[in-house]
Amino acid sequence: MKGFSKYIGGISIKNKIFIANILIIVVFISTQSYFANTISQKAIIKKEINNSSRELVLIKNNLQTLVSTIEDYSKILASDYRLQNVLYNDLLLNNEFYASKPVEGLNNLSMKKTLSETISNIVEPNTKIKAVSILTSNHQWVDVGFADNAYASRIFGDSYGADDQSYLPIWTGLITFRFLSEGEDSVFAVSKTVIHKDTGKKIGTIFLYVKETTIASIYEEGKHKGGEFYIVDSAGRIISSQNKAMLYRDFKEAVSISIPENGKDTTYTQGSGSDEMLIFTHRFEPLKWTIVSAIPMDNISSDRKEINQLILGIGAACLLLALIVSFLLSRSITRPIFQLAKTMREIRTGKMQVRSSYQSKDEIGYLSEGFNSLMDRIEALMAENVEKQRTKAEIEFKLLQSQVKPHFLYNTVETIISLIKLDLGKQAIQAAQYMANFYKISLSNGNDIISIGEEMRLTESYLEIQQLRYVEYMEYTMEIDDEIITYSIPKLTLQPIVENAIYHGLKLKKEKGIIRITGRRRGNNVEIEIYDNGAGMHQNQTKGINAGSSVFDETGGFGIRSVSNRIRMLYGERYGLQVESEYGVYTKIIIVLPLRHH
Repeated sequence: MKGFSKYIGGISIKNKIFIANILIIVVFISTQSYFANTISQKAIIKKEINNSSRELVLIKNNLQTLVSTIEDYSKILASDYRLQNVLYNDLLLNNEFYASKPVEGLNNLSMKKTLSETISNIVEPNTKIKAVSILTSNHQWVDVGFADNAYASRIFGDSYGADDQSYLPIWTGLITFRFLSEGEDSVFAVSKTVIHKDTGKKIGTIFLYVKETTIASIYEEGKHKGGEFYIVDSAGRIISSQNKAMLYRDFKEAVSISIPENGKDTTYTQGSGSDEMLIFTHRFEPLKWTIVSAIPMDNISSDRKEINQLILGIGAACLLLALIVSFLLSRSITRPIFQLAKTMREIRTGKMQVRSSYQSKDEIGYLSEGFNSLMDRIEALMAENVEKQRTKAEIEFKLLQSQVKPHFLYNTVETIISLIKLDLGKQAIQAAQYMANFYKISLSNGNDIISIGEEMRLTESYLEIQQLRYVEYMEYTMEIDDEIITYSIPKLTLQPIVENAIYHGLKLKKEKGIIRITGRRRGNNVEIEIYDNGAGMHQNQTKGINAGSSVFDETGGFGIRSVSNRIRMLYGERYGLQVESEYGVYTKIIIVLPLRHH
């Protein structure tokens, strides 16, 4: 949660307003689109269920009509007087009671002609019956030029229906049958026992062949939504399909669709995703068949494309309008805020006189006016504080000078007296000359800024006198580039640092130490380094001096900080002192000054 708040806090107000408006619009459009899509999908599926149910009812009715028609033709043919006469005569001629051997009654050309004329009226193209076969009571198959009777004999045998006492048309399952002119095809056979109308004797059986394609044409004409239709028999075999390769196969294994065992008409969905199907089953009771319709849900949902395109179009238009309105609104709100923020950034770079130019009667206008008033007050307080700091630095520097001069004078005079007592007149004269040179430069006609060359001579005079006093534990070196000796430096900048190195560095060590002073130009700055291998300072002491802390401590930090503060007051925060030290090892102080000629 904190991370999210931090992330949100880093976004500009303009973007927050813009993003918030877009999110609201996107959520609204998405919600509306979702419900519109869901409602339309349910409506389309419901409509498809109704349409498909009506279509299946129509297919079922048409199938019932076709079945009834075929059965009616079988009854008409079985009762035809010409067919009955031919079959009855054949029965009599071949009866063992009347003849000692069978007579080729039906092979007689006149007989064939009679049968052909009778059968031709109820087969294609007059009806949907492909062909007719006749099995006589004497177990002979009649060949009238359409069906392959030898093939029929292999399928049905020569005594088909001998035990049948119902005398109703009987439908076989789907079988493969051969026709004389067209070869093999998948057909349904409808058998009907022929009963002589006068004697009541069974005189033969007729077989009507209906091609599977005739059955399939019923639902292919009403094919809807790209779905698949199947007719499945009571054993679960596919006996009619648009895909002929599926014929004779087990329906559940071939299609992976389960038919309810209760035999009722049902509607349900099966599968998921792109494989989801809408399944319809209708029971055709006369033949114990089941009509199955399987429609992919993707096909049903195709009607939603136009609706979805309309929704997407409206959503895109609304989103574009929202983008424009959000942009203009956020811009009108945040533009004056950006102007105020720009003013604040300029102030942060040091342009304290810059003020906000936005004027209005709204809340941002009041904020701009208050900001300008606050900056005027801050600028006044900063000017006052700078003046106080300048005064404080001058007082500290004067205090430092007042401490240095009497103290240094007293110590030097004591040194000269000691040298005279030791009959070291030459050294005493040198000490007096160094002291005179020190005070001559330190006075400088009242100038607080002198050249680096003069500051080095002043420091050298101080070090020479100190070396006379502490020759046993100190020595020094000075390496100043000639390039920088003409640049300016505040007077008595080095002396407090050198004094600190002697009294709080070298004197605290048992062995002899060294002070090394180097000066060089680095870019647009002058850097003067004072190094000593004395007692060093603790880390908290160096941090305090670098931070400009005003707390006095025993390391002589007061003098060092006074020098640093004075340099910063004169030249700015970029300049001053940089302290590096390791306790017990060394101390290095780098003075950074601007390149300014004296």
